[in-house]
Amino acid sequence: MTLGVYTGMPTAVLFIVCSFVWGSTWYAITLQLGVVDPLWSVCYRFLLAAFLTALISLILGKFERYSTQQHLRLMLQGACLCGIYYWLIYLSEHHITSALSALISTSELYMMVIFGRIWFGNPVRQQVIAGGLLGSAGVMLIFLPELQGVVGSSTLNGMGLAFSGCVFFSLGSLICEKNERDGMGLLSSAAYTMLYGSLLVAALALVLGISPDFVWSAQYIGSLVYLSIFGSVVAMVSYMALIRAIGADRAAYVDIVYPVIALMISTLFEGYVWAFSAVAGVLMIMFGNYIAMRK
Repeated sequence: MTLGVYTGMPTAVLFIVCSFVWGSTWYAITLQLGVVDPLWSVCYRFLLAAFLTALISLILGKFERYSTQQHLRLMLQGACLCGIYYWLIYLSEHHITSALSALISTSELYMMVIFGRIWFGNPVRQQVIAGGLLGSAGVMLIFLPELQGVVGSSTLNGMGLAFSGCVFFSLGSLICEKNERDGMGLLSSAAYTMLYGSLLVAALALVLGISPDFVWSAQYIGSLVYLSIFGSVVAMVSYMALIRAIGADRAAYVDIVYPVIALMISTLFEGYVWAFSAVAGVLMIMFGNYIAMRK
């Protein structure tokens, strides 16, 4: 397969890293829900991640300076990828199950195809659409028992929040693809992206009158460190590299795969039992991935 741009890593490795790490963050995010408002949890996560990414970039001599126009694009990218998206997803999980959230997240692939065509004139790759449809059907099969009987006003609110978050994530991914075309360095642009995202949600929290809060517990700090280092520095940078290597539409297939990883982790630690429909769903996702990623 082609090599991931700027990292020298095969795209298959980047895809696996994103899928496995983000699959594991599902549980870590639940450990952050509670006392601390989601806006501040997102802020702390990406502020720490931005510092670590910038430090790595400086040590490697990869930190770059950007023009005002480029900074504005990075601000928008950070707002979409690392700010508003995560805030809306955190809020949605107060109303809907992670199963329904996973199903809604599959819409990101189609949004990237549509938005990419409208704004950048990107080609509509039929194999990506076909693979995405098959993968989405697989996700629906996996979570079919949990998706039954979830209709209600609270559920609709949660679905609206999750879908809105997916719109922002799709826009941020396409902006990332645009920045790649301008030759912006991966590590330094990732650091600014996470910094601007964290500052945006902090400003939004203050505007809404939500004061900063923190929980000095092993659970909260442990989940924060894990989400910052692995969920953000490792996975987010890998995802941005993946977008640069194969395009935002193909990279979005990560959002179809990582719920499967989350269930595998749940099998190990929470006793999740696989039904026949779930196994069939995984096979559909794997075949859809083959269709979407083949040259």
